[in-house]
Amino acid sequence: MKKPRPKTPHAVSVANQRRLTAYAAAAAGVGVLALATPSEAEVVYTPTNLELHPDFLGNPGYKLDLNGDGIADFELINSSSNFGHGGGERAKPRGQNQVLGAGIYASALESGATIGPSGPFDGATVMAKWNDSSGSFTYRGQWNGARDRYLGFRFLIQGEYHFGWARISVSTDTMKLHGYAYETVANQPITAGQESGSADDAKNISPTNSATPAATATLGRLAQGATGLAAWRREDADVVR
Repeated sequence: MKKPRPKTPHAVSVANQRRLTAYAAAAAGVGVLALATPSEAEVVYTPTNLELHPDFLGNPGYKLDLNGDGIADFELINSSSNFGHGGGERAKPRGQNQVLGAGIYASALESGATIGPSGPFDGATVMAKWNDSSGSFTYRGQWNGARDRYLGFRFLIQGEYHFGWARISVSTDTMKLHGYAYETVANQPITAGQESGSADDAKNISPTNSATPAATATLGRLAQGATGLAAWRREDADVVR
């Protein structure tokens, strides 16, 4: 019986080396994509341009629906007495929702302030108030004359607390709501003035940082399954010719 002759290894052509390299890079990329999951965190921002003028009749204020589910989370109120001896601005929570602030006074936050589980949420409702005693005016609250400050919120969505903010300016007789936002993930802090979340981060990834052009093209073909793989082989064969 003849012994089998040992096979002589053949050198891999440069074209085949390129093809194998691109295939390996693309396969690795597909594996990464299969394991990756999109971030759930996202900040939803709603711009507005609403002015609330003093109400002398005790009518309901503006119903603020932070997450757009048709249920008011807070009520923004700008009130004044019938005889003009007092009034002020308030943020009235609905249900178990809360406004960020110490004591009864709501905090007028600057841009960049953190709104999260650490609070404080101590039952604040009063933004600013004034009293007129024989022409002598007394003002209280952080929101008196505040411009482009942020009201912090903690509110319930399906039994879980979420955080949000509203950008507001207050003058003696006018409260202006510029916009508001909330974090879609429960118990996730939000920054005052933040208008987008980590769900947008993936859009900023540059394709040149993740793979070579050849590997990037191959990755797209592999993502198409067997049909895409067959097409990739035909394209690569054309290049080799």
